[in-house]
Order: sequence, then structure tokens, then C-alpha cells
Amino acid sequence: MTRPDGRPLALALLLLGVAAPAGAQLRRDPAVPHASAARAGELLLGAGFGWDGDRSFPLSGLRGNLLRVGTLTVAYAVADGVLLEVRGDAWHVLRIHGREPSHVPLASGVADGTTTDAGDFRIATVARLVGGATGPSAGVDVAVKLPNSQQSRGIGLNTTDFEGSAFGSWGGERVRVTGELGIGILTAPLRTFIQDDVLLYGAELLWDPDGGAGGLPRMAIGVRGRANTRHVVPVGLEDQGTASVGLDWERGGWLVDGSVLAGYAADSPDFGVRVGIARRLRL
Repeated sequence: MTRPDGRPLALALLLLGVAAPAGAQLRRDPAVPHASAARAGELLLGAGFGWDGDRSFPLSGLRGNLLRVGTLTVAYAVADGVLLEVRGDAWHVLRIHGREPSHVPLASGVADGTTTDAGDFRIATVARLVGGATGPSAGVDVAVKLPNSQQSRGIGLNTTDFEGSAFGSWGGERVRVTGELGIGILTAPLRTFIQDDVLLYGAELLWDPDGGAGGLPRMAIGVRGRANTRHVVPVGLEDQGTASVGLDWERGGWLVDGSVLAGYAADSPDFGVRVGIARRLRL
């Protein structure tokens, strides 16, 4: 697969470095991606890493601890309440501690107890259709997941998936509650031209004790996942679900965040950690 040239992005980062910092609700890793409080011209550039403990990969039969390196986030508000987002992991490293029979041929390097692969990326448009930055609001989130992984490495599915959901949000500068419900159209990795519909869901409570002043950390409690409603679930499309608790703190346009998560579905990690840093700008 041809990889994109990174020079235009690097030039854009240099040019944006002189912009004034933004001051609204864009965050690096929300449990539910929403645009209720986004203001036109805001830009978020973020990077981080994560660790998933005891995660299973049914397609390859592998189980182990997954290190997620270079968790990249770019979110830009093209208008009030309308976001364009790109999210994904640059690199995955899986330390294998369990194996079951694989449904696909695995590369020879997987046998040494560690395997690596590129991560997939999600490109989304999130739009608030009714309401405003405070009070009740509602909108839609439409996304596509683009494959960047290889099935032979044992981590990714190498499939293209589509997601569409509706979200509702309510709150002000201190407290905001958001929930979403939607449908995912996922490609079955073992069956050519076959897709499967799954139920997508998520919810998040965001508490900002400073009301946007930035002196104290914000807290977010959330849950997100998917549920497959078929009696016989295609391999690789099993249920997923995690609950998370996190904090983020901003100073001078720099946003630092961290969270812990716990999985409650068989295809999710038992435990996980997310840490990152982001730059919030206003163009």
C-alpha cells in the first residue's frame, strides 16, 4: 500500500505553530466524538500512546498485551458545531502470551512471541444539527475506517468499515452529558463481499470544575462499544466494549490527558491506559 507523503503535513504544522491557542471543548480522546461545543476555526493536533492488557484477536487466534504507539488525532471545526476528524494509531506492537488456531496464514516473524503492524485510521465528519454550545443539542457522526494493517501480522483485519450514528448532548460550561447510538457496516474479513451490521453505542459525562478557565483538570467518564446481533457472529466481528475514566488539563494551548479503561466484552482488553498531549489552536 502506498503511504502518503508526510511533507505537506509537516509544513502545515510549522505554519500553524504561530496561531493563537483556542479555548473550547475539543479533546484528544473523547469516549464519544461529538461537536456540540466546537467553534469555527478551532484545530486540535494530538499524539499519544496506549497499552491494552490481555487483548484477544479472534481472527489470528492471538492473545497478548498491545502497545499502541503514535495515537494521532487531528480535529478541525470547519464551522460552529461541525468537525472533521482523523484518528488512528501509527504503530502496534503485540507481546503474545496465548495462542489458539488461526483462521488466516500468519507471517513467519509472528512465531517469536512478538508481532508488529501499522494501525488503521478513522476519518469522520461530526455535525451538530440542532441546538447550540450550551443546553440540549443533537447531531450525526459519519465515519469510514481505512485499512492500513495486514491480516498476516495477526493484529489488524485489513477491512474497510463504515459507521453512522446520531448523538444527543446536554450541558453547559461545567457539565456535559453526551450519548450516541448508530449502525456500523463492517466487512467480514474471511468472506469476500460480505458485510455485517452491528449496533454502535457510547456515552460520556464531562465535568469541568473551572467552567473552561483551564485552572483545574477536567474529568470524563465514558463507555463505548459495539454489539453484533447475529446468532452466528463472523470471525473478527465480535462484540467490543470498554469503560473509561480520564483527566485532562490545559495550559497555554497545550492539553495533556490520561485515562484508564476496563473491557467488558471478550474481544476487548481486560485493562488499558491512554496518555497523550495535544495542541489546541484557533485559526
